[in-house]
Amino acid sequence: MNESFTIELQKLYDDSHVSPFIQEICEYYASKSDYDDGEGMDDIEPSEIVEPIYTLFLLQRRETLLDELSFVRKKYPHLFTCVEQLYEDILIHMDIRPLEAENAKRLSKALDEKVSADQITEKIEDLCSRTEDLCEALDPFYEWIHRFHS
Repeated sequence: MNESFTIELQKLYDDSHVSPFIQEICEYYASKSDYDDGEGMDDIEPSEIVEPIYTLFLLQRRETLLDELSFVRKKYPHLFTCVEQLYEDILIHMDIRPLEAENAKRLSKALDEKVSADQITEKIEDLCSRTEDLCEALDPFYEWIHRFHS
């Protein structure tokens, strides 16, 4: 990973203004080029699964998380370049339903359609409604989709 990303990530992890969920997203996207090179691929889920999941979870708390990403843009501009496209995608969709449906279908397809887009959306909404920290909802969601994807 680029050294400037590493330095900004270290500062980001110490910043109480940024939730663990946004920190995780920033780390994933900053590290993505390393994963694209084949490094650490065994440690993460494939991008066709991870990226729609992050988008769907972001949509659950859109306003708050966009505010956090705006803060990242101001305070950690180099790091923000990695998540800028995701931020823009979330920002331009005032009506989140089409973006939510698109990402749920994308994830369903990545799971060989063993689970429907509606089931994915329903599960995410349920998990997110029961927890304050979205990171705490990610693990149960991954456990759930692993029943369909092996």
